[in-house]
This record gives sequence, C-alpha cells and structure tokens, in this order.
Amino acid sequence: MLAKERQIYILSRLKSQPMISISDLCKEMNVSKSTVQRDLKLLEDQGKVDRERGGVVQVGLEETISDLTEGPVLEKVNVHQEEKKQVAEIAAKEIKDGDLIFLDSGTTPMQMIPFLHNKKIKIVTNSYFVLNRLNQLDVEVYMLGGRYSKKHEICYGPSTIEQMREFRFDKSFIGANGADTDFGEVYTSELEIGSIKKAVIKRSKHAYLLVDDSKFSLTALSTFGRFEDFEKIITNKMPEGGKKYKNIVTAE
Repeated sequence: MLAKERQIYILSRLKSQPMISISDLCKEMNVSKSTVQRDLKLLEDQGKVDRERGGVVQVGLEETISDLTEGPVLEKVNVHQEEKKQVAEIAAKEIKDGDLIFLDSGTTPMQMIPFLHNKKIKIVTNSYFVLNRLNQLDVEVYMLGGRYSKKHEICYGPSTIEQMREFRFDKSFIGANGADTDFGEVYTSELEIGSIKKAVIKRSKHAYLLVDDSKFSLTALSTFGRFEDFEKIITNKMPEGGKKYKNIVTAE
C-alpha cells in the first residue's frame, strides 16, 4: 500500500470511527508502527487529524460521544496508556485488605489490575474485558450477568442492576467517556451503560472516578453523575484553565 493510499484509508476509517489506535492501523494496513506514525504526522501537519498518545482522532473531536461514534473497547486500550497507568496506580492505593470492590468496564479501571497483586480483596465486575485480565490475581471474583454487549464486552440491563443490589461495595472504581469541569458532570456514551454506573455509585460506600486528562475535553450522550458523587476524582493532570474541585487528585 502506497503512502497516499494509507493516508486515504486512515481518513476513511476516521469517518466511521472517530478514534483509532495505532496498533489497529498497523494490523489493518499490515505496516510497521513507525510507518503509521509518519503518516499520522503528515496528516496532522495538514490539519486533517489530531494525534493522541497511542492513537489518532478526528479533528475537533470535542463533540458528544454516543454509541454511534464510540469505538470498541479493545481499540481504546493503547490510547493514553501511560496516563491511564498513572491514574490506576494512585487509585489502587485506596484499596485495603478485606475490601469488596467494583471494577468498571473502562480501560482506565482495567489498568488497576497489575497494582492489585497481594491484595486480599473480593472483586465484582460486569466486564468480560476486565474479567479476562483478573486471572493473574489470586482473588475471589463475582461476574454480573445480563444482556451482553460485544462492542463493550460488558453485561448490562435490568437483570444486571438487580444482581448488583445483592452487593454493598466498600469502594468502586468507575471510568467515563467525558467529564465537564464547568458543569461538574460526568458522561458515558449510552443511556443503559449510564444506568449501570448510577447503580454502582448508589451501592458504594466510596466511589472513585478514574479519568485521564483527555476526558475533560469530551462530553457524551448520558450524564450518569456529578463530581460531588465521588469521594475522589483521580486524573493524571488537570486541563489548563479548568475549574478547581477539592476532590480532584492528580499524579502531578
């Protein structure tokens, strides 16, 4: 595939899915990481894309994310990966032996797993994406069932929420598609996913929101919470000029 063909392919992919990881582009075009990075640099210089750590997004993606524009969970794993690890490491320090915790389906809560070794805890999740990675831990795990989303690799719906009512979480660690410091609101891409997150917060003694700083420029379809709903909002850094909140904790 010639350079021009690759660049046309990348722009075409972004029309159907506004955020793509570099690793996925490498596989789809059968080229090296350095080749994709050169193509993205050229497209960015031309003002056609915005590069993010580990991926590429549509120009001006400060739009509302919905189920029509959000990419599959696997495609978001490598985007802002280092920032997510910083957030996850801080979050894991909140967990004490004996805790019953809920791990949300996002790629940031998933990054907590390597920091949970030697923790004597029990974990509840509705995410097969998270569940598959919990095998590396010697912990008791409860998987919530319900309607299955192949795209997000989660179970959701009324039966999931009903099962959740059997638990009282000491701590929950929740991801989001976006967060607005002006309105103090937190967003996710689908109403039914928002309902799950609301139920988790309600069943938690202490709820923690985990977001990297890129999420502060995004909104999404469903508002599932407000900043004051969380004991701590953990992020790698605050955006320039963002409104300050006492419960925001940064890695800086």
